[in-house]
Amino acid sequence: MLSIAKRRGLALLAVTALILSGVARASENRSEITALLSGLYQRYAWVAMFSVEPPAGKVPLARASRKELAEVFAPDLALAIWNDSQCAKKRGEICVLDFDVLFDSQDPTARDLVIEPGKQAAEAQVCFKDAADARRCLTFNGVTINGEIRIADIRYSGGQSLRQMLRLPAMRAAR
Repeated sequence: MLSIAKRRGLALLAVTALILSGVARASENRSEITALLSGLYQRYAWVAMFSVEPPAGKVPLARASRKELAEVFAPDLALAIWNDSQCAKKRGEICVLDFDVLFDSQDPTARDLVIEPGKQAAEAQVCFKDAADARRCLTFNGVTINGEIRIADIRYSGGQSLRQMLRLPAMRAAR
């Protein structure tokens, strides 16, 4: 039989291990969301570089394939972006999204782009300077889907979020 002191010591060790595993997971989520965003902006930053014609084989995120959207966004958000794109294509006019979601602009320009971990686990901020030299920051919230981090929402400087615009329910972020 263990003494009270040993039991307390083991309990303290167990609690410490739980806290450290939670901190490690939060840190892992932070690095996963920043890595996801880094790759995303590397693929689509050309739209903000005054490029009239896309590079060979490239399309703006708004016209990305359903598969590519699913690799980046939570399933319902990816589907809503895809549906909006298909609606615009079918109608020949804007349906809901009338701006580039990665730059919060109809005519995106960006320089000095920085991706920083957010205050919460699975949150990151993307900040850049626009054509008017104003600093813009977008907050990305991630969610873990089948062990992979995906973008659950983007909150813009005006306070509105991508999920709100697409009339999707709020989604809990990854922990």
